Amino acid sequence: MMRLASLSIGAALLAACSPGGGSDAPAGDAATGAGTTSAPVAAAADAQPTTGGGPGSAMTGTVSDLKGDVSGLNIRVTATATIVDLPADALFEFDKADLTPGAEAELQKAAELIRKAPPGAIEVIGHSDAKGDDAYNQNLSEKRARTVADWFAGQVGVRQRTFRVSGKGETEPIAPNQTADGKDDAAGRARNRRVEVILPR
Repeated sequence: MMRLASLSIGAALLAACSPGGGSDAPAGDAATGAGTTSAPVAAAADAQPTTGGGPGSAMTGTVSDLKGDVSGLNIRVTATATIVDLPADALFEFDKADLTPGAEAELQKAAELIRKAPPGAIEVIGHSDAKGDDAYNQNLSEKRARTVADWFAGQVGVRQRTFRVSGKGETEPIAPNQTADGKDDAAGRARNRRVEVILPR
């Protein structure tokens, strides 16, 4: 009996001194796991701008490099082009084709993208909403596109590019001009009033 008691006490002491013993082990393992998984995730996020080698990789890198310089621009990317949507309401007064004093800030951001874009012609296309006469909207969209292209043509690092200018009027909306119940959609019409600057990729 004395020998059995001694063995039991010895086993208990060994268990207490074991590095893996006790109820803190699972919590310690979980904390270590979180730490080791977060580091690779952060590294992968940092590496993203440098990955990729497809046709669009050069333009993707350009947008990443500009960072704050293009903040606020609405940029759409297709297989062959990068499209910058400049809201007409940020560039022009209502029913006008002359640039407002505040328009330059938006145009400068787009000009920076043009400077970084691959060689090729730049398309500048004006668009209107569906309110009003079709012919009038077509004419206004053409005038606004021409105004924007003329501004670009005066900028250092941009003026040497070839610009193709056109207007689409109300024929190519990117948002509804009316709600589902037929009411006016002011927000949708505002999105449709735009000048697209299309850069090669």
